[in-house]
Amino acid sequence: MAVPPPSAPPCPPGEEFELHFIGELEFGCEFPGLSSDDGLFIDYAAEAGSDWLPIARKEGFIGQTQTTYADAEGVYVFNHPLDFHFIADSLAGWPKLHVQVFKLDAAGRVETVAYGSSMLPSMPGHAELTCRTWRPLKTSVMEEARAVSGVLGSDPGSLPAPRADILSDKVPEVRSKMVTKTSGSLCISLDTILRNANKHGVLLQHRRR
Repeated sequence: MAVPPPSAPPCPPGEEFELHFIGELEFGCEFPGLSSDDGLFIDYAAEAGSDWLPIARKEGFIGQTQTTYADAEGVYVFNHPLDFHFIADSLAGWPKLHVQVFKLDAAGRVETVAYGSSMLPSMPGHAELTCRTWRPLKTSVMEEARAVSGVLGSDPGSLPAPRADILSDKVPEVRSKMVTKTSGSLCISLDTILRNANKHGVLLQHRRR
């Protein structure tokens, strides 16, 4: 699973090192090969190391946006809220966000458009992240479908949902065996809040305004 099973950090209650990421998945752009009738939606999953305890049910760290369509400038606006709250016993395994971008066409068919990953901010304050995505590069439609099924562990054309949490385990290994090409970009806006960092010897510089 992308989110590890809870294991209480060994420190007094109220003195745990906490990180809270609040923001939204704002928009996507520059995804090739889409028509004006195609909509996009995104599966996402926040992943952290074994020393990180999510302060919410795991469903809060795995989700899916609504389907949205391009505006006049070719931008897909999601404005989907993100809220990830952790207690940490170590800085190892800093949280990452994994995404899988899907296309919904006019006939109701769903196809994977791209995959991507981004580290969550390591400094307090506001941050604008750009998650650059990719997809397998194959010489035929069937070879590309097989490559996608290799990532997801499912048959080509099937749509288990949500699947972004599976990517966190499989993408690094599978992508190293693939030839890939760049796809579109996602803009993510996050505010990072730390609590009790000093008590744990964590010194992180604040972002300059």
